[in-house]
Amino acid sequence: MEQFSFDQMEHIDRFKLTVKRMKTGENKSIRFHDHDFSEIAVITESAGTLHWCGGKSFPLTPGDVLLLHPGSSHAYADTEHFAVVNLLYDTDALPLPQLDGGNLKLFPCFIDKHFRAEEPEKPLLHLNAEELDRVNRQIERMEEEIRTVRPGGRLCVFGIFLTLLIELARVGGSARREQFIDSAVPALHYLNLHCKEAVEVDLLARLCRMSRSGFFTAFRKLTGQTPIAYQQEKRLELALALLKDERRTLGEIADACGFCDSNYLSKLFTRKFGVSPGRMRRRCDSRSETPSGRA
Repeated sequence: MEQFSFDQMEHIDRFKLTVKRMKTGENKSIRFHDHDFSEIAVITESAGTLHWCGGKSFPLTPGDVLLLHPGSSHAYADTEHFAVVNLLYDTDALPLPQLDGGNLKLFPCFIDKHFRAEEPEKPLLHLNAEELDRVNRQIERMEEEIRTVRPGGRLCVFGIFLTLLIELARVGGSARREQFIDSAVPALHYLNLHCKEAVEVDLLARLCRMSRSGFFTAFRKLTGQTPIAYQQEKRLELALALLKDERRTLGEIADACGFCDSNYLSKLFTRKFGVSPGRMRRRCDSRSETPSGRA
């Protein structure tokens, strides 16, 4: 299985958001592969192409939209008459806001890299001809900004990308959410900004103007986790990002992420990612030396 890295893609000055098109006839088949980035695949042409993921396949049609986060190995078969445009992005490198996006059923799926569909081989949503044309024109604007590298290009590309996420999420419809769940959002934002610090649950409850028990219930329904588990996950994601800096020792990374020592970090890191921090660092180093390829 092939593994593709964002560093292999053409993008604005290492701004981890870009577009990659595959035109009809460019590939006879696309083998199973994984990415270290998230991918929204908008199918623009298909005549019997199958999408394989999770051990199952599904026939694609123009207007289908797939969502694949890191760790979602997939492949396409029968691609003689197949065209797709991919939006590639790194959720950890972009300031993706939630705001009232939670009112849209699919918006949280786009920005949470841990989201996994129950049937990953199937499209997340389908665009009609008018919606597909509108989305494709917006993507073409992104491509132009990436090509020309004008002042304010990053801001423009990011703005178009957010507009696209909203456009796609609106096709997916509104979310039915209990109002009290949204009351826990301030705690979510606070933990995102202060994940390295020791945080008292009572403080989070006060930020949300809720009782301690009510806050726990709302936060768990919003995230599927306790506040402590959510904060620990954010710390581990930060540790993973810092491992790419070879100048930092594991002890320094543990301190920077709010862990008591490197042994505790190693234990939690291995449990979450399945490999030790040292092995993960070596794996990142070997990927950076991999020659460019096609996703």
